[in-house]
Amino acid sequence: MFRRWGTYLKGMGPAWIIAADASGPATLASLCIAGAAYSYNMLWVVLLSVLFGATVQYLAARIGIIEGRGIITAVEDRLGPVWGWILAIDALLVTWLAALVLMNALVGVTSIATGIHTRLWGIPFAVVIGAILIRGGYRWFEIMCKGLVVFILACFVITLGMVDLSWREIGMGLVPNIPGGMDSALMMAAIMGGAVHITIIGLHTYNTNAKKWTRSDLKMARFDNAVSMGLAFGLYSVIIFFVAAAVLHPNHIKVVTATDAALSLEPLLGKSAMHIFMLGIWGAAFSTLSPTLLAATYFFADKMKWPLYERDKRFTWTVVVGCVIVAFGPFLKGGFFLLLPLMLALGLCGTPLIIAIILYLLNKKEIAGDDTNSLTLNILAVIALIVSTFLAVRFIVLKLGVLF
Repeated sequence: MFRRWGTYLKGMGPAWIIAADASGPATLASLCIAGAAYSYNMLWVVLLSVLFGATVQYLAARIGIIEGRGIITAVEDRLGPVWGWILAIDALLVTWLAALVLMNALVGVTSIATGIHTRLWGIPFAVVIGAILIRGGYRWFEIMCKGLVVFILACFVITLGMVDLSWREIGMGLVPNIPGGMDSALMMAAIMGGAVHITIIGLHTYNTNAKKWTRSDLKMARFDNAVSMGLAFGLYSVIIFFVAAAVLHPNHIKVVTATDAALSLEPLLGKSAMHIFMLGIWGAAFSTLSPTLLAATYFFADKMKWPLYERDKRFTWTVVVGCVIVAFGPFLKGGFFLLLPLMLALGLCGTPLIIAIILYLLNKKEIAGDDTNSLTLNILAVIALIVSTFLAVRFIVLKLGVLF
C-alpha cells in the first residue's frame, strides 16, 4: 500500500502546473473583492469552483491520455475541421486576452514598486518570458516566483488564525444565493472562471502528453488532479476568501486596487502588508504568464500540425509573436486589479464549448473504449457545464444591459 502511494506521489506533476496557474493573481483578486463586498455569501460559488475545476481538469487529463494528442487535433479529427477552427479561435482569443491582462498586472505592480511608471516595462518582461519558453532557462527565477506565492498563502493561513470567523454567516454562505446587480454577476463568473477556464483545460491535455502518460496512468491522473486542484487549490481559495470576508467586509473596505486588498493581511503584517502583498501579486503574475503564453503556443502550433514538444523554428516564432502581442498588455485601459476578475469572467464565457466537446468525446465508445466516463463523472461534468454556462450567460446579459 505504502509503495503504491509512493509511486503516486513520485509520478504527480501535470495537474500541479494547472493548479499553480489557477492560483494566479486573477483568482486572488476575485476572492479578495468578493469576500470584501459580499462577506461569506459567495462561499458556495468558491466551493463549486473547486469541485467543478477538479472535475473538468480530470476530463481534460482523460481526453489527453486517451487520445494521446492535444485537444485541437483531437477535435479536428473527430468532429471535423470546422469545429477544430472554432475551438482553436475560441481558445486563442481567451488565452491571449488572459496573457495581456497578466502582463498589465505585472507591469502595474512593477511600476508601483519601483516608482517608475511606464508601460514600456512590458518589453523587457516579454523578452525574459520568451527566453524562458524558448530556451527553457531561468528555472530558478520561476521557482522563486512560485515561492513568493506560497509565502503569501502562508501569510493568509496565519492571518486566518488571528481573525474572528462568523460560523453562522459561513453556514449561510453554503446556501446558494444570487445577489442582484452587475457586480455580483461579474464576481461569480470570475470566481468560477478561475478554475473552470478554457486556457488551463486545454493546456492540461498537452501537459499529460508531455508527461507521456498512457491509459495505464488514468488512476495516476485522477490522484494528481484530486490532490492538486481538489485539495491544494481548494485550500488556497477558501483560505483567501475567508480572510477577505473576515477582515475587509466588517471594516467596510471596498477593494478597488491591490493596496485595498493588501489590508486583509494587516492583522499579521501591519504596515508591511502592502509591500509583501504586492510582492506576492508580482510573483503570481510572472509565474502564471509563462504557462499562459505556452498554452496559446500549443493551441496555434497544434492547429497548424507543427511539432509540439520538439522545439523547432515555427514553434519558436509562434512564441515570439505571442510575446510581441502581450507586450501591449500595459496599454489596456483600467486598473489592473479590477481587470483581473473581468478577464476570468470573459474567459468563463468561452469555456462551455470545450467542456461540452470533451464530455461528448469521452462518452463515445469508439473513442474511449472501456474508459468512457462513469455515471458519477458524467453527472458532475453536466452540472459543471450547466452552472458555468448559466454564470457566463448571466454575466454577458447584465454586462450588455449596462453597456446599452
